[in-house]
Amino acid sequence: MLGLPVSRFPAPVSSDIAARDLEVFWHPCSQMRDYRDFPPLEIVGARGTRLQLADGRQVLDAIASWWCKSLGHGHPRLIAALTAQAEKFEHVITANTTSEPLVRFCERILAIANRGQPGHFGKVFLADNGSTAVEIALKMALQAQAQRGAPGRTRFAAFENGYHGETVGALSVGDLDLYAAPYRPLCFPVERLTGLPYRVGPHDPAWLDASREWPAIEAALDVHASALAAVVYEPVLQAAGGMRFYSPDLLRRLRGWADARGVYLIADEIAAGMGRLGAMLASHLVDGALPDFAVMSKGLTAGVLPLSAVLTTDAIYALFDADYRDGRAFLHSNTFTGNALALAVANAVLDVFADDDVLGRVRETAPRLRAALEGITAERPHFGEVRACGMVAAVDLRARDGAPLDPRRRTGYAVYREAVARGALLRPLGDTMYLFPPLTVTPAEIDEMVGILRTSADAICSASQR
Repeated sequence: MLGLPVSRFPAPVSSDIAARDLEVFWHPCSQMRDYRDFPPLEIVGARGTRLQLADGRQVLDAIASWWCKSLGHGHPRLIAALTAQAEKFEHVITANTTSEPLVRFCERILAIANRGQPGHFGKVFLADNGSTAVEIALKMALQAQAQRGAPGRTRFAAFENGYHGETVGALSVGDLDLYAAPYRPLCFPVERLTGLPYRVGPHDPAWLDASREWPAIEAALDVHASALAAVVYEPVLQAAGGMRFYSPDLLRRLRGWADARGVYLIADEIAAGMGRLGAMLASHLVDGALPDFAVMSKGLTAGVLPLSAVLTTDAIYALFDADYRDGRAFLHSNTFTGNALALAVANAVLDVFADDDVLGRVRETAPRLRAALEGITAERPHFGEVRACGMVAAVDLRARDGAPLDPRRRTGYAVYREAVARGALLRPLGDTMYLFPPLTVTPAEIDEMVGILRTSADAICSASQR
């Protein structure tokens, strides 16, 4: 590691399990060599926002375990729903079968997604992870265009800095070379939309105004309009792209443009949906912006089991409704589509959201998260501008003169290691430090997370400046 700043890393706490792990397991999204001196944390329990380690320590899960543990760990109502369903049946093929948990979930998620536009979405296609759900939406859009009489619409446009998953289609529409570069020969070309109306959050005076940036985006879209099957985007929050926010007004303008030109919209709500930004869909943050396809995952089961959903309209569904011999069926299949255990938990998640007013809790707690992060950055030159919306807040590590840090120094990784030693899991995006806690986090836990970020960054950045 080039010039890794180190302040007070304790001796790595290893264990027999950690050693055996490194003999057999290939960890996701990791350079495995890093684990030689920073062994994986052995988890023996998890409750609420805290992970229990085998060595007796507790660590705050400040990133909701890759953004999915929206209700924290070990939620009793979710565990009870899982157990109750397991006593009935756990999984049955859903080609030509159904069940009460499946129908109930689809009815409920459609009603929730149609807020403000009753009847907009009419059908749900289920799968087991977000990347697969993105692939499903891409395939549906392509086939729907052909079956509506527009077979020449075979291209996709997508936003700069976007991320949509790790499968080939998802990598293609994404814009992060860190993940996609080795696989470019597998990927298809995409029209990339740049110059997005980036904002620091709802407190930004221009939060609901994308008028300055829209003309250039519209012009870029118009060049390719006749060939486009769909535009793919993460609504409002670009998570893996650096926890960036853009004006929701862009979605409203994009909806009008797409309607006028016969182009579908695919909203990847995987990270931003299920209450993360204060609404059940990030597309709800502005009126008149619902997409043709809404892709959901992560928070659907609050991270208890894998589940994803693609919501679409009855008009699109009708394009596939024909005699089998016409060859218009959507023949995508996933073994675990409609898994009863996952759906039972998903229904319990929706119960908790309704009964405990989770969205109200986000509205009450979100200002605390933003204010706490702004408070620690005010007099620290190694922190850049804070951006926050809902239960997401981020800040970039910077040099004293405000310039970006040399990514080869991996300063964010060093801060992450320091934070683990101090009691918080703060897995960064390069040199972007962010907080993405469970929606059920308490004000005291927010203060604790922010405090650990502050002391960890101070220790690392001060050491690197000496």
